[in-house]
Amino acid sequence: MTISRRKIIQAGCVAACGCVFPWNTRAASQPNYYAVSRERLLGEFKGVCEGVRQYLNAKHPASQAAAISADAISAFDSMLLSMADLGGDSNRNQQYLTQAGWLAAIYAAMKAKGMAAKDAGRLFYDLNAEELASTPAAQLAARGAAFFSPESKASLAEWARWTHERLYPGDWVATAFFSDGSDFDMGYDMLECGVAKFFKAQKMEDVAPYFCLNDFPRSRCEGTGLYRSMTIAQGDVKCDFRYKQGREVVQGWETEVARFPDKPGA
Repeated sequence: MTISRRKIIQAGCVAACGCVFPWNTRAASQPNYYAVSRERLLGEFKGVCEGVRQYLNAKHPASQAAAISADAISAFDSMLLSMADLGGDSNRNQQYLTQAGWLAAIYAAMKAKGMAAKDAGRLFYDLNAEELASTPAAQLAARGAAFFSPESKASLAEWARWTHERLYPGDWVATAFFSDGSDFDMGYDMLECGVAKFFKAQKMEDVAPYFCLNDFPRSRCEGTGLYRSMTIAQGDVKCDFRYKQGREVVQGWETEVARFPDKPGA
């Protein structure tokens, strides 16, 4: 299926929970971020929802696809002002929280039409895969190589230290690790996850694990060799991200969904 639309994922495609470095962790906060940015955020999500409409239109009546797309936009607008303050775009995690809002809004609209969390999760996963497929391979490879640069590793270490200040309650908290490359080159344990906090606040814990799945296809395309055995969204105590340059990524939808907690509506 090819979807002709604006880019589905504006912020680097499927950057769901994985990290992109370097990032300025000390930038000034943007007060009332969601109110000030409302029109821009809604405009971006309308582009996403055109992809949602086209995706659903291939499997469901056109009227239902259009209604879900429109309802998702309304749902996103309604939840914007209640989303956690992270300091706005000065925070590297703002894009991930915004994207979690996309999935939450899509799920709310699909659930109202009798669809499950798994249906919304698959739609989001497939749209992200479509976005990756449309990105030049050289660009993806360059992004992956930059991920392992000395500057990136230094930024990861700085960012992880900064998270323990817990400046924003809705943010992530992480500990970084570096290795000689035998098992992994670099990684981090997410001790607190802003996405998991957001979905819990929205009473949508059942869809949260599907959001995190998008880290795997991205890592596969960029050659960053992600392996992860647990996530907070699945009820674990942490998310253990481990990256090894060039390693084959064997995890994804097919391997992970069977491990998800058994929840009603999932």
